[in-house]
Amino acid sequence: MAQYGIKMAATLVLGAIAMGSMAASAQAQSTEDWLATGEMVTHDTYLVAGEGISAWCDDGCYDLDLFLYDAASGELVTADTMIDAVPNLVAPYDGAFFVEVVMSDCGYDACAAWTDVNTHL
Repeated sequence: MAQYGIKMAATLVLGAIAMGSMAASAQAQSTEDWLATGEMVTHDTYLVAGEGISAWCDDGCYDLDLFLYDAASGELVTADTMIDAVPNLVAPYDGAFFVEVVMSDCGYDACAAWTDVNTHL
């Protein structure tokens, strides 16, 4: 009987470790960048289909854009270039990507821009 108790405890511990590992990989990767009008920054990430990228900027920012490139081919996959300060994108398939954040219109010398990758939109 004790033999089954040990197996059950080991199974529960291993299951908890696996769940903890999955939770850590699903957490958003957040960055903060300071960009002037016309400047851009690129971040690399891995996304699964349906995961998203969201960005926003401070009150001096009037237009922030996002571009998603396939890391293997370098081709543009999708973009949000609407004139707003809160762009969002969703990965159409699993893979490695480059996320380009472009400050299209900042009213100051530089504006803070935050980007969250691997979010569920």
